[in-house]
Parts: sequence; structure tokens; C-alpha cells
Amino acid sequence: MVVMVSQVSRSQGRHGVLGITTAATGGSSASSPITVSSSLATNTTSAPTAIYSAQRVQAEKELREKFASAELRFLELIHLSDLVVQMIEIYYKKDLCGFVSETDFLNICNQEKKALEHAVDDSVAIGMDSVIEIILRQTQHILDTEQQTQDYHPDSNVSLTLTPTLACTRAVQFLGESTAALQSMTTQKQMRDVFLGEIGVRLFYVLLENIKRFQITEPGGFQLIADLNLYYDWATSNVDPDTLRFFTALKDLANCFILAPRDLRGFLRDQYSRRTFDGVMRSEEVYDVVACRADYKQIRTQVEGHCDFM
Repeated sequence: MVVMVSQVSRSQGRHGVLGITTAATGGSSASSPITVSSSLATNTTSAPTAIYSAQRVQAEKELREKFASAELRFLELIHLSDLVVQMIEIYYKKDLCGFVSETDFLNICNQEKKALEHAVDDSVAIGMDSVIEIILRQTQHILDTEQQTQDYHPDSNVSLTLTPTLACTRAVQFLGESTAALQSMTTQKQMRDVFLGEIGVRLFYVLLENIKRFQITEPGGFQLIADLNLYYDWATSNVDPDTLRFFTALKDLANCFILAPRDLRGFLRDQYSRRTFDGVMRSEEVYDVVACRADYKQIRTQVEGHCDFM
């Protein structure tokens, strides 16, 4: 049974499944020198906030467990439906082909058999699309609620280790848990690759929209690259090479946040000459990401008008 996941329109800024979203915008100050230390900067948290955070973490943990259980049941049903179709095919070949021609498309037996196969394939595709949508909505929810403005626009007196942010770590953990069930239950490589590839492409657009929410300084650019490296590691283990191109392009583009303004124009020209964004990002999307630099208003005249897409 070959299953193709139907493409759906990728809505921008989806709400999380828990109904909690946070619009975050970064500050407008220029980037400051960064001090790298071996310990993470910690913030004091009030008791009520800590209690709320613990309750939210527990609620999200229970939600993930429920989703994992439902996902497993759905994958088991896919396996069962595939088994039923195979048994019907065996029975058809063994007992009916002596009375029915396989090439007779007007025969009622052949029509009913084809109708059943199409119904099963359509139902599986719809179910898989729903599973993918839930995975991406929960990932979006994690980023909306956990990704802080200070992650990519840190204060000048904050020491960073440049390890992945909490939001990134939790998002990748959830993605790993969700895709692990598929890896363990699905025996059909083609269906698994389609499923994971669709998750990868939609995740790319979720990450793209997440980046656009912030004003990113030079230190924040290093932090963003650390996050994108973790997403790339997940993609390397789960998606096909064609889908991996999306994450490679996003990693390359993130370097625009750590370059000096005088080098930005040459960097973008080099990326376009190497066709980094072909089939991955439109020119407008590249521009939107570059415009997330915290100092972009000051350096805008140095960049615009000198690149083909601006």
C-alpha cells in the first residue's frame, strides 16, 4: 500500500494546541560584545511563577503521553489495514482469478477491490496529515511559549555558553519522541520517508516564522546558530537529503547575523551564486530573515539596492 500525504497550506503563526501563544519582539539596541563562560546565566524566579511553570510542564508532559499513545494506536491501525488489504489480495489471486479477469475493469469484483484500496489509502493519508499537523502545532506552541526575547537579543552583561536554548531543546525532544514511534512501528520505508519528509518541510517553515518574531543581535546570532545546529542534527537522522537542504540553507543564512555590515552584501551574493536558496526560500523570505538583524535600520542603505532580491 503506497500512501501519499496530502499537502496542506502552511498557515503562518499557528496557535498552539493548548491555546497559549506569546508574541515576542526583540529590542532595538545595537549588538554588544559577548562574554562566553562555562556556566549558564540563571534568573531568579518567584515562587508562584515556579509553581505555574511546574504545573505547565506536568500538563504538557501528560499531553505528550496522550498524543504518543494515540499515535501508536493509529500506526497499529495502519499496519492492520495494510494486513487486511494484503489478505484480500491473496484471496483474490488464489480463489477469484479463475473466474474473474484482472484486466476487466468493469467487473464488480475488481471495482469493489479498487474502491476498498482507495478508501484505505485515503483514510491513512488523512490520518497521517492530522498526526503531522498535531506534531507541528505542539512544536509551534513550545516555541511560542518558551522562546524568549533574550535568547536572541541578550543583555550585554549576560554570560552565555552558546548551547541550544530551552525552547529549542524541548522542541527537538518532542520531535524525537513523536518520530521515534513512527520509526519503531512502520515497516514500509516509502511511507515512513514521506511522513518524515513532510514533518521536516513543515518544521522548516515553523522555524522560519519563529526567527521572524525576533530582533537578533550578533551574540543572539551565535545563539540562533547553536539552535539551528540542533534542529539540523534532528533532520540528519530523520529526513531525506532533499528535505535536509531546507535546514542546510537556514543554517547558512543564519550567518548573516554574525557578520559585519560591510560583509553582508558579499555574503548574500555568494549564497545566491551557489544557489543555496533555490527551491527552498523565496527572495522575499531571505530578505525578511536578514531584516531581523537588530541593527538593520542603521545598515539598510548598505544592503538594499545592491542585491538582486532587494
